[in-house]
Amino acid sequence: MADHIHISNVAPRVECTGDGATRTFNYPFSIFADSDLRVYVDTEEQALNTNYTVSGAGQSAGGTVEFMTAPAEGVSVILLRDLVITRTSDFQSSGEFRAKVINDELDFLTAAAQQINTELGRTVRLRRTDAQAVLELPPAAARADRLLAFDSEGNAAVKTFTDIGVATAISSAIPAAGTETGSAGTSVLVSAADHSHPLPSVADIGIATQDKAEAGIDNTKAMTPLRTAQAISQLFAGVDSVARDMAASALAYTFATNDASDIVGSVGKFWLSDDFRSNNLPTSTNATHDESGGYYANPGEIVVSATNYLSYVEHGHYSDQLGARAFDGDTVLCWTGSGGVNASAGSHYVGVQLSGAFEVTKVRQWVAGNYPVSAKVQFSDDGSSWTDAMGGALNYDNQQNSWLSVTLTSPGSHVYWRIISTSSSQGAGAVNQPEHSWNVYELQFIAGSIPPDMTLVPSAVSLETADPSDVIGYFVFEPVTGVTFGTDLVGKVSIDGGATKTTGTWTKIGDIGSDGEELWRLEVDVSAQSGSSLIYEITTANNKEIRLHNCVGLISIY
Repeated sequence: MADHIHISNVAPRVECTGDGATRTFNYPFSIFADSDLRVYVDTEEQALNTNYTVSGAGQSAGGTVEFMTAPAEGVSVILLRDLVITRTSDFQSSGEFRAKVINDELDFLTAAAQQINTELGRTVRLRRTDAQAVLELPPAAARADRLLAFDSEGNAAVKTFTDIGVATAISSAIPAAGTETGSAGTSVLVSAADHSHPLPSVADIGIATQDKAEAGIDNTKAMTPLRTAQAISQLFAGVDSVARDMAASALAYTFATNDASDIVGSVGKFWLSDDFRSNNLPTSTNATHDESGGYYANPGEIVVSATNYLSYVEHGHYSDQLGARAFDGDTVLCWTGSGGVNASAGSHYVGVQLSGAFEVTKVRQWVAGNYPVSAKVQFSDDGSSWTDAMGGALNYDNQQNSWLSVTLTSPGSHVYWRIISTSSSQGAGAVNQPEHSWNVYELQFIAGSIPPDMTLVPSAVSLETADPSDVIGYFVFEPVTGVTFGTDLVGKVSIDGGATKTTGTWTKIGDIGSDGEELWRLEVDVSAQSGSSLIYEITTANNKEIRLHNCVGLISIY
């Protein structure tokens, strides 16, 4: 060099951003040799003369770095000076004192000082205005598995979770038997294939057991299980059913830990979890699977109730056999139209005025004797102007002691409904009845259908440990009609593959969302059974319609 370089007041570090096209980047500080520069792309150090070349060594104004391949768009490109700090010259006694050598040495020392200052500026250090503090770390053995913290005077210290008041850490131990303070379990216990999940500790989540909360002996937890269920309902109101089912599942895992403290024993895995997005139950008798809604249900016929009858519409009857007889549920007494062969067609009819407009989709009549050749169904909105219902022709050809029904086609909703004779003579099959009469023993107007009794059973799964004493199951239902759990809906569990089934007890936990879904717990004592093949059976009774949205899972208790 003809002259020494001048070290300006510039930090020996620059950071740029790649754009995928630029290969040349400037550095504004001095270096003494190409190897004094370090180059990084994101966190990866680049190799001199392999990934890049340097120009400008020995120049006061710095120089450039040219990459062989342009750094990608958005990556960080860092250029910094990294001197090996050593003495670069030695002066001999009574030797020549050359200014250039002195200047080069002082330049190097200044550059090294800048480098150290820059590195110190990137470290954790005391503020200039703070009092002196002890920041030296304790020995390795004393700080192992601890947190770096500061004491009340600002000195460096190490602490545990308990020391600083952090919530209980979730451990990796297997949940303790019959306690409230089990642990989360390990990933080894979790399998997507068998739908088992870790059980969070009650202490971890901060939920008091229901009995302690109600007794007022545990006020340290945030919420009771019931209040948590209600909070979940509000939180997920209006959200899709999958999200609500996941919330219900997570809530049920916590309840399972609570339940296990009431039943002495350890909590097993969750089994048979299913959101019923697919029609996979091997037994679904009288059940319909709704894929879009993700549930099994038992929709059926719904007879318009007598409570909806305001008055009876009738004409051409005997004086003591009024229209009420056709709707009293008795197939012995009947409404009787008189004057059969001597009356014109359409002079006999019987029906009802309803409390509101109903869409009747089917009409059913009990036939036991004396009928016209044919009749039809009609509807009206004012009780005076009548319209024939499409598909509403009744054919009485030799019907005896049986229900005669006719399905209507898109009739719409109306207030008045009736059947009216369309023939003035009896059919050849009339037996032992007066010639001039038409008997209607029972008449039903059906809007929808009566729900059949449903049975749902999954495929059995094999428990890892046989002979549990109890099984607790969690299910999400949507009662469509009024349902009494335990009577209209029965839950049973078997641990011998279905050979023996024990009826359980239902307990409602809470509502899920705002569209009628409810989370229920089924508790079954299976101590009288023996085996490891687990199934459940859900049955409905008394023609009550219900939807099963989710089997959150079954837990075996030992």
